Amino acid sequence: MPTADGTFFRNSANRVTAVFIIDEIQMTFTATVAPSIQPFTSKSATLTYDDVESLTSTRSYSGLIGTDTYALIFDNGPKITGNLNVPGISPANTVAGTGVWEQN
Repeated sequence: MPTADGTFFRNSANRVTAVFIIDEIQMTFTATVAPSIQPFTSKSATLTYDDVESLTSTRSYSGLIGTDTYALIFDNGPKITGNLNVPGISPANTVAGTGVWEQN
């Protein structure tokens, strides 16, 4: 399965964004997150996917964020994992939401 490195961060209490470069194209996933989550950033996100076509349209995900790591699994198979930048968040949160993949 292909992978791509990127970043993952909280925009607001109920929004997150992940950004990856795949074949010189910036792919951005902007999503809602529930429940509300503490501020965090990650410069070490890894996206694992079957093919670029799976990174399109509106997608649902579920996963865990905190205390030092995170993992989001999409309804159609891709996964975003990584380590949170210090100080991380506590306690860890089981999260879910929907978002949109866009090419920038």
